[in-house]
Amino acid sequence: MRFLATFLAVFMFVCVSAQRMSDAEAFFNQGHYREAGSIYAQALKKTPKDGTLNFKYARCLYEQDQVIEATLYFEQAALFGFAKANRFLGDIYFADYRFQEAAQAYDAWLASDKFVADEKIQVAKLAAKAKLGAAMLERVEDIALIDSVKADKATFINQIKMAREMGSFAFSADLLGLRTDNYLVAFQSGRNDRRYLALRQNDTQSDLYQSYNLMNEWGEPVALSSVLNTPRDENYPFVAADGITIYFGSEGHEGLGGYDIFTSRFNSETADYLPPQNVGMPFNSPYNDYMMAFDELAGVGWFVTDRYQNPDSVIIYRFVPNAERLILRNKTPQELRDAARMRVCRKVTMADRNTEVHEAVSQQFQSTLFLVNDTTVYHSAEQFVSEQAREQFLAWCDLKAQGQQKQFTLAAKRELWSVTEEEEERLLLANEIVTLEKSCLLIEQQLPRYELEIRTLENLQLLTTH
Repeated sequence: MRFLATFLAVFMFVCVSAQRMSDAEAFFNQGHYREAGSIYAQALKKTPKDGTLNFKYARCLYEQDQVIEATLYFEQAALFGFAKANRFLGDIYFADYRFQEAAQAYDAWLASDKFVADEKIQVAKLAAKAKLGAAMLERVEDIALIDSVKADKATFINQIKMAREMGSFAFSADLLGLRTDNYLVAFQSGRNDRRYLALRQNDTQSDLYQSYNLMNEWGEPVALSSVLNTPRDENYPFVAADGITIYFGSEGHEGLGGYDIFTSRFNSETADYLPPQNVGMPFNSPYNDYMMAFDELAGVGWFVTDRYQNPDSVIIYRFVPNAERLILRNKTPQELRDAARMRVCRKVTMADRNTEVHEAVSQQFQSTLFLVNDTTVYHSAEQFVSEQAREQFLAWCDLKAQGQQKQFTLAAKRELWSVTEEEEERLLLANEIVTLEKSCLLIEQQLPRYELEIRTLENLQLLTTH
């Protein structure tokens, strides 16, 4: 009797357990991961080394966005022989910038031969991206970040304000008078003689085009080189002040995310562009990184990404461009990951940056052309014979730099005023704008007086000398 009772108890337990696992499978297949997960969790207490159970429970956690907890159980599933866990581990490691581990996980999944042919191609591409990420992580650029702002994905180009001489952004459709809402972007040079446009033909991929302004009429856009354009999307062009360096976003060139930012230069000898180069980290990421632009007069750069944003938003970072690429050295893997993810970076304020720009601009003016008389032009302060004229010239350079910096600040204040809704804040900004306008006007009036005095002093000294 006792044996029979024990047998019946075990039988009932097995039946109940089987029923509960059947319920878990039903919940899992229906996408009810919370309900399925609670049953799998109980089952794991009895069989913690079951690879399938670890995988199923990990999937339930993963689908509920509990990624950290899910990772542990995916790792357990892989350890206990459930190969498909490596597929998910690869994605998790990749998103966490653990590229070397991601590549190893993808390779382990590929080695298991537990997939269909199409999936093999896909995972092989992911493995290649992970290996690229591992290489890029070794060369993270050290940048100084000024600030960042969240913006609407469809209209973010309106937030990028640069000096008129540097050019401007618009939507390609607006420039060409097209009725479309695909938000392809165009860049127009500061000299208003050239446009670089992203255009979509026959509802296929978008490519980069170029158009020239001849006799005040814009010619038909012509596709740029196939070196730049791919069978995937290219968009968000920007051309530097030198007229030959182009930056753009691409889905088709080898990168980490959907879009990566690339740069190339026009080679006049071959009349074609050089093969595009990925701009690297931290500008590119496993997410969509769209655009990079520079205002060389202000010494400011922007890059645009959707990392950690909702689908309708992007974040625009302002940074200080390096004269040469500065690679982070002697950093641990975690420190490199933090730098690549923009969690740790050097910060500068706009006040600091304005001071730097003022000094740089002042130095720039000191080596500018200065007309002394009808036959004499100086290229630097060192050429002045008169000590007084030289001192006045340096003061003139400093005043001119102040004027340019105030113009930058004035433009920024006006833009801020246009988007501010608080009446009190708008009033404060309006007062600041009026003050800056008066200051800029005063500088404009002072500069010709300085120039006249400099010429008078120098010409008197020249007459005395000769």
